[in-house]
Amino acid sequence: MKETERKSLIPEYAFETGAPEGNLGAEEELWLADPETLKLAGGAQEILARTGKGEFSGELIDSEIESNSGVHESPRGVAEDLLSRRRYLLGEAGRLGRVLGTSGTHPIGDFREQEIIDQPHYQRLVEKLGWLIRRNNTFSLHVHYSVNGREKAIYVYNRLREYVPHLLALSVNSPFWQGEPTDLQSSRTLIFSKSLPRAGMPEAFANWFRYEDHVETLYETGRIDKPGEIWWDVRPHPGLGTIEVRAFDAQTDVRRNEALLSLTAALCDAASAEYDAGEPQPILPARDIEENKWSAQRYGLAGYFVDFERRELTETRRVLEAMIRALEANTGRDLSGASSLLDAPVEADRQLEVYRETGSVVEVARDLARRNRESVEG
Repeated sequence: MKETERKSLIPEYAFETGAPEGNLGAEEELWLADPETLKLAGGAQEILARTGKGEFSGELIDSEIESNSGVHESPRGVAEDLLSRRRYLLGEAGRLGRVLGTSGTHPIGDFREQEIIDQPHYQRLVEKLGWLIRRNNTFSLHVHYSVNGREKAIYVYNRLREYVPHLLALSVNSPFWQGEPTDLQSSRTLIFSKSLPRAGMPEAFANWFRYEDHVETLYETGRIDKPGEIWWDVRPHPGLGTIEVRAFDAQTDVRRNEALLSLTAALCDAASAEYDAGEPQPILPARDIEENKWSAQRYGLAGYFVDFERRELTETRRVLEAMIRALEANTGRDLSGASSLLDAPVEADRQLEVYRETGSVVEVARDLARRNRESVEG
């Protein structure tokens, strides 16, 4: 592309609109399945054709649909949006003769059987990435937090990277892949982060210029066509003026979303307050964070995190308990829901329990669909 024709990929107004800070939004990805076989089954495009724009969007495959919340000041508002979207999709799925569910991966979903939707963005990805993008049948919850100021946005981004393992440990919900147990609590993390370029744990940036230069270089060299082709666990979203946290497996029980939203908001509040007070904290290197992310991916809450400064291991639950106590004292957020999640089994454990009791991955998928329906209708 000639220099005179080139347009910046990052809007001039990015993180500089003066919009309120701390507003929240979220997207969650759900699957459609055949009620008899429980295999993934298409229908998302038909549902989208009947809905208004904004509340739902298509994803890579026709058996996946994404619901999008509105913008809210509180986690409760976002969680209520996600609940109402699921309730609507439950009815649409029934109309199509499908069941609706969600989990980090579909226990028996075969990526070779899925239809890539006919949209230019996804067709470009198939052309660029081929088999790798086809096998990415994963489902996640993404949380957005609005930030004002470019340097502040980079600081919040840098700090939130440290907590990806904590958020993942609470949300693990994908112990199966292609019909097999993986010995992982989150196989989604493996399939997504280790398959695609520009995915997983990103490096920190020294300042906004370094971030912008990196994105524009990827654009100018044809590696990406839009910022959304950077799939990091945490990423700045220049178009929305938000920091997007992408660490979570999708939650089968919709009632868990509010607790995860509140915890994310509290972590963002804390990082924002550090920046405003001129009290920046050390930024951890990706290699250290990756060690704890591996523990979360493998063991969920039952693992251990490494304290690299003290050179010692601490039980993951104890690390999260201490983090939540500190956030409650310093941010004023209601984190009782997050504390409750620490006292309950992670959703991956529920899948494994059903598998032990039935010996059937199909029954695991059936239980996921049933629990999703009960959480929505209850």
